[in-house]
Amino acid sequence: MRKSLGILIALGLCLSFLPVHAEEPAAITSRIVEAAVHADKTITVTETLRLRLPEHEAYELFLDLPDDAEAQAGDVAILSSQAVLDPQWNQVKFNRDQDVQLQLNYTLRCFQDDDAQRDTFLLDLGRSPLDLPVEQMHAEIQFDPGLVRDNWILDCGQSGGQCRYGTGKWQDQTFVFDSTEVLDYPTLDLIVHFDEETFAQAQSYRWPSRYSRWHVEVEVLPQMDLRVHQELEWTSQSSELDPMLDLFLGWPSYPDAVLKDVMISDPSLEASEYGFIRLPQDKPADLTLDYQIELASHADQWHLNFDDAMNDAQIDELDVVIRLPQELEFRTDFYNSRTYDDLNKVTLEVSEDGRLLHLYSTAGLSGDDRVSVEIDIPHGAQRRMAGGPTGFWTMFGIGTLLASGLFRLMNRHSKQRTVGELPSGINPLQAALLTGKPVSAKTLASVIVNWAARDYIEIQREGRTIRLTRKRSLIHQPEWEKQFLRSLLALGDGNTVTLDEIRRDSASCVQQACRQARLEKAQWQHKGLTGLRWLLIGLSVLPPVMITGVLLRQTSLEGIVIMLSLGLTAVTIALGSMTAAVAQGRKKSRWPLLILGFAWLILLGSVLICFVPREFPLGVGYVCLLITQLILWPLTPLNPEGLRLRQQAVQWGKDLKQMPDAKLDDWLDRDPDYAFKSYAYAQTLGLGALWEKRFYERILPSLPTVVDASGQPERFGVLDELIGRLQDSLAEV
Repeated sequence: MRKSLGILIALGLCLSFLPVHAEEPAAITSRIVEAAVHADKTITVTETLRLRLPEHEAYELFLDLPDDAEAQAGDVAILSSQAVLDPQWNQVKFNRDQDVQLQLNYTLRCFQDDDAQRDTFLLDLGRSPLDLPVEQMHAEIQFDPGLVRDNWILDCGQSGGQCRYGTGKWQDQTFVFDSTEVLDYPTLDLIVHFDEETFAQAQSYRWPSRYSRWHVEVEVLPQMDLRVHQELEWTSQSSELDPMLDLFLGWPSYPDAVLKDVMISDPSLEASEYGFIRLPQDKPADLTLDYQIELASHADQWHLNFDDAMNDAQIDELDVVIRLPQELEFRTDFYNSRTYDDLNKVTLEVSEDGRLLHLYSTAGLSGDDRVSVEIDIPHGAQRRMAGGPTGFWTMFGIGTLLASGLFRLMNRHSKQRTVGELPSGINPLQAALLTGKPVSAKTLASVIVNWAARDYIEIQREGRTIRLTRKRSLIHQPEWEKQFLRSLLALGDGNTVTLDEIRRDSASCVQQACRQARLEKAQWQHKGLTGLRWLLIGLSVLPPVMITGVLLRQTSLEGIVIMLSLGLTAVTIALGSMTAAVAQGRKKSRWPLLILGFAWLILLGSVLICFVPREFPLGVGYVCLLITQLILWPLTPLNPEGLRLRQQAVQWGKDLKQMPDAKLDDWLDRDPDYAFKSYAYAQTLGLGALWEKRFYERILPSLPTVVDASGQPERFGVLDELIGRLQDSLAEV
């Protein structure tokens, strides 16, 4: 014990000296900044960055550029073959390189419209645009000749140009900074004071468009539609603007609401179906608008915006009047989108009865100011959309059901065969696979009996010993079947094998045979129809889900309705899968199927009771869902060859049950081995009891390839014992 412990300790000491290579973290290895400060209060910046990235499939970073009351970044562009910029999310995506170099260009607009007389700049030199540590930085900030500085501070805990992160100095009108250590998110401010009124003549920022006056009157009708009247005086202030006026004033919009009876004072303008009016760029607009907005769905609120954020417009005078049919719940939201401070430029007055809202501005609004009103729509005021979404989803459910029925008809083979003719081209195991029956050791035992019936092997019984002997090769049989026979015989002397030898070593060859047989089944599957089957199953779930969503506001028991609807959908899918299990011969699934059926009826009744009155379309949708699942779950789409082979197996099973005795006797007269050849198919198709009923009443012939110890043919009575012992000898899959 001590010796083993010593060995372990020595091994641990040896391993402790092995080098450990940890992946280096992401960082900006080199950052070179070239900036120019102009008299118009803008700063043009060019940054050359070199990055070290971890070894990932992909890497993404967000640009962290100024966007506040002090400065706002614009005209952002990236020059690199190793990275791209997603402007919607301000996100930089890199390729798989670990060493990346790029150039970042942008423009900072300072003090846009809040203080035109400010004479102090504050620049954060330590702020990395990609939010990564900077290992080495060099910055050159050039100031226009007209900008005469009065004082400056490099603020990082000390002043006067002394900084523990680096050194800064002036070279004429250019400030130069070089880092001396890693800038891992420090605050490193360059504060520059200029002579008084240096920027007094600088032009302040102008928003792309301007409302000299905007007056809105909104009347909320009893059915919660809106009647709107607008008067506006609007001017374009940008040649690059493509101005669009949103008549919906926010949300709900198309397709949640529709416009009706739109009247515009300017006949040259018209509203699109999405509720937009294209305003003129070359002249001011003085318009009067009258229209109505009707709900097209069961929305729960109106969200009205009065800031025209779409056009980044400044508003000199805003006046909004909202009339309500009754006292309703509402909320107002006034804030600045850059500072997120409450906006004190807007005042709201509410009448004593709560039915009149007066909203007006006390100062000019900029494009960053947000003004909105939310009005809740009560449940009782919602209009019933009879024949609308409910009717659509009902017809959708019926259409899905008809499509599944057509799909089932397409998955049939219409060619008729001679009554009683045995399947050709497939063995008993393949017949089981094509008809959806489970594959087990009994299926493989039936294949072995079928070999004997086809004169491929001879089965000899010597007391309790059963011996399989090859008679001829499986020339025209599938490759997996040939391999299965070779594997079994290889357990003996290569030509003969006993059941005792099979019982000891058959597990691997049995598993391989079943696996290869299932793989061969893929040659009969129709990939297109398989995808269509799953598509129809998925589509059948939509009508009940959508109808429940449309009608959910009819009741105050939303949570209960959602739980019951989800439970009903889950039970429906379970019913379909159980039906498939029963179709595969799993009789033990019949009781759960019956229980699920009762649960489905109870849940359906509970869902319908939640709505007043009961919704017939909802019931139709769920019934269509159930029938579609019951039709499609047990179905396996096959190509024409697979359909033909399955039809042979299915048709022979029907013939065995319905074939007249005279016809059966005729088959026995023509082929004395007919019963022997059909025995294995009956076992794999679940017709063993029927086979015994039809054939045991007759005088059964001898089995030429199943003999006793003396070589004499056995009688049919040994088949059940034979297949039972073969099944016991083969390992279960």
